[in-house]
Amino acid sequence: MPRRAVFWAIALCAVAAAAAQAWALRWTCDDAYISLRYAQHFVAGHGLVYNLDPNEAPVEGYTNFAWTMWLALGMQLGCTGDLIEIWSMVWGTIFHGGTVLLLAAAAWRASGGAALAPIAACGYAALHHAASLAPAGLETALFTLLATAMLRLCLLLRSAREAWLLGFLGVLLAMTRPDGALFVAVAGLFVLHDAWRRRSVRLLLGYALPFLLVFVPYLLWRRLHYGDWVPNTFHAKSAADPYPSQGLAYVWEFGKCYWALLPVLAVPLYWVLRRPDPLASVSPFLGRRPWLAILCFVVPYTGFVVWVGGDFMFGRFLLPILPALLLSLDLACLRWRPLWLQPALGAALAGGLLLRAEPPWLGVYDNPHGFSDNRAISVKEFAPGLPWTEAMRFAGNYLRGVCAGLPVRVGIVGSHANLAFRAEVPVAVECAAGLTDARIARTEVAVRGTPGHEKGWALHLDYLIRERRLHFMLDLSFKTGDLCDAWREVTFPVLPARLVTYDRALLQELKRRDPNIVFTDVEAELDAYLAELPKKTKAEVARDFEALRGFYFDVNDDPARKRRFEEFLR
Repeated sequence: MPRRAVFWAIALCAVAAAAAQAWALRWTCDDAYISLRYAQHFVAGHGLVYNLDPNEAPVEGYTNFAWTMWLALGMQLGCTGDLIEIWSMVWGTIFHGGTVLLLAAAAWRASGGAALAPIAACGYAALHHAASLAPAGLETALFTLLATAMLRLCLLLRSAREAWLLGFLGVLLAMTRPDGALFVAVAGLFVLHDAWRRRSVRLLLGYALPFLLVFVPYLLWRRLHYGDWVPNTFHAKSAADPYPSQGLAYVWEFGKCYWALLPVLAVPLYWVLRRPDPLASVSPFLGRRPWLAILCFVVPYTGFVVWVGGDFMFGRFLLPILPALLLSLDLACLRWRPLWLQPALGAALAGGLLLRAEPPWLGVYDNPHGFSDNRAISVKEFAPGLPWTEAMRFAGNYLRGVCAGLPVRVGIVGSHANLAFRAEVPVAVECAAGLTDARIARTEVAVRGTPGHEKGWALHLDYLIRERRLHFMLDLSFKTGDLCDAWREVTFPVLPARLVTYDRALLQELKRRDPNIVFTDVEAELDAYLAELPKKTKAEVARDFEALRGFYFDVNDDPARKRRFEEFLR
């Protein structure tokens, strides 16, 4: 069989295996529903906003502008409801398979058509967490594909047209996720070096024009629309605060899990430190530049991951650099004359990556390491035969029906983003990190913990009650430690919640729509409390009245009961 046929047969099998594995693992991540809600409002004509509150300044609670626009395109084409999740899963799977195909194409071109097997493509296709995170509704697979495409051009930049393409990819990458700017800067250094060596201004212009024509206007729009140069998530996840101890643990645990990757680390380092190869005059892929490009893509980005403390999702921040690292094996094989070593190495690498040493705590949210396998947690059973994500889907659809047309304001954490997207309530405040709230996001972290989960609602009780005037908190641990805690329980037929404020008119309307909704009759409780006033001290009543202001009196018109409190305190 011709060598070309063998190579591309293996490559296509790797692409098919990667796509099949990704599709088999399809799910939707909690954070994806934030992007979906932004896209939902954008398509509905409200703009790129998370909440429909005219008194609230827009907040950039997504970190993936290009991906959010891609989701909006799907909605515009008719993918609403559950179909938009299918849209995100399909494209995540396509982008994941595209990365495998691109690695094969890069290996084939580097070999000049002499390769027998695409080693990097086989290795990346075997990565479980790359396949798992691809169809999760986030930008991960698209970001990895774009980063790999930029590396492919940096290996050998031949013309101003390729420089323009590299710049265009850089714009897409930086608009897909802000940390793509690291790859953009690295690519820019290679373009600058080539332009200086060739005395070609066209190379620089080709690379810079896409940024001047597209990215700069986008950046100015972001500043005008959201009032900041960076997404709100930058502040919510405390990206400006170094957390290297957590980042090192994040990288170390990933390396232990995928132990087969550890020997690959030495390959680019070995070849870049060697003396220049005389064969570089025969093929530029035998020179030092490809190894420099790989190291420049891998090392600074790994440093960034360590600096910010990694991510809550195991391995997600490391996936974009793995194609570059694996491609070093294909380049190393250009010097191996026994061609049978290539398919043997590809099979051994794939087998080693499939035999990952996954730690037992990875599927547990509350673990001492601060990160976990988000998919494993999300697909766990909420009730027998009902996964957590399906339970949230059902509850969100119920809330959409019962809350339709009402000015409901809810507080959410974690997977409740699914509820907020499906319920379509006008206002939802993400209270775990402040992803959709600028004030919570900018809170200083007193004690470091799980990255992006260190600014919980407990630090902002007065703000959530008196300024945001939330009605419901979906986190059942919501407590203020005062009199009102005993009256906060509210139970919908599909899920329990906690009252943040008691809006009598809203609750009565909800009760009219569904008599099965259960909550405390606060007016009756207040009458019982007032009947006992003579037995209470002024200090006790003053404390309780202050709590009742935010919970009840600031929300409801009840002058008679309020007057009795004030008269007693006078």
